[in-house]
Amino acid sequence: MPTRRQTLFAMGNLFVVGGIAGEGAAGVVQSSSDASFRVVDTGGGDIELTPVNDPPVHVQTDTDGSVSAITPGGGNGGLNTRAVTRFEDIVLLTNVSTEALSGVYFSFEATSDSLSAETLGAVEAALQVTTADETLDSTGTSGENLLAVSLADSVADSVLEPGEAVPFGLQVDLVPTGEGQTLENLPNPDDYNVTLRIHTEWPDS
Repeated sequence: MPTRRQTLFAMGNLFVVGGIAGEGAAGVVQSSSDASFRVVDTGGGDIELTPVNDPPVHVQTDTDGSVSAITPGGGNGGLNTRAVTRFEDIVLLTNVSTEALSGVYFSFEATSDSLSAETLGAVEAALQVTTADETLDSTGTSGENLLAVSLADSVADSVLEPGEAVPFGLQVDLVPTGEGQTLENLPNPDDYNVTLRIHTEWPDS
């Protein structure tokens, strides 16, 4: 069995992805729309998230240069209603551990004190991680492995060695399908939070 670890990035509204802030550290940053985002790293520093572009495009960084938010800006948070909006390869995930990674999986969890479970499920269904022009099944370890799908040279063998990096992005699908995703627009960001979980796997030692 491979060894699995889980890194949690708690986000205030959809766009926060969260950079490594140190084990157990927490901080508050501001997006371009003045929403507050709390970023928490509980993963022990095995991976690091930084911008793909310099200067950063569609992301916000903290004082250490780690990604703290995805901030597309513009009207309605940069999203179009009844449309699919993609922000491709804007975050670079680096293996900062001493072991090779054999799997990187993503999942989203929306929570709220006021929205229904149905609405929160629809928010989760609208969010997917992307790599280049591919969209990943972002349902945790039962979903798709970024290292297996990505066409980046660094993971040609589906392994991310220490010090190597692989990019990813985000897709927001607001085209209602009636199959879990029923939203034409996202709820008010003040009404809910989303947690992006990055599940990492190491091969048997």
